[in-house]
Parts: sequence; structure tokens; C-alpha cells
Amino acid sequence: MYLSEDYVSGQLHRAAQQRMLRDLERRRVIAERAAEDAAAADGVTDAARPRRGIRALLPRRLGSLSPARPVMP
Repeated sequence: MYLSEDYVSGQLHRAAQQRMLRDLERRRVIAERAAEDAAAADGVTDAARPRRGIRALLPRRLGSLSPARPVMP
């Protein structure tokens, strides 16, 4: 039994695993950038919604000024 052969095969296996992890990370980054570019082209923010002005965020009508529940004495 040659230990050097086991060492070399183990080293090759670890190198292949590291290469696979790098490739997966690279693909993930590319996919994220492509999604960001596609969203930017559609005018969508990071929250996946179109941009709205401050008036669109405010309620249409103001609610009553009295408390919703009676106050306990």
C-alpha cells in the first residue's frame, strides 16, 4: 500500500471541492447581478416595488382623533 497515492488522491479531491465552491459562488454572484440589472431596468427598487412619492405613502383620509378603545378610569 502506497500512502503517497492516497495523499495525492485526497489532495486532488480537496482541490476539486474548492474549485466547485468557487464556481458556485461565482455563479451566485453573476445571478444576483443579473437580477439587479433586470430589476433596475424595470424601475424596481430593492424592495421589489416601484418607486412612490411621499404622498402615496400617506393615508388617504385621517382617522378619528378619539381613541379606539374607551379609557379606563
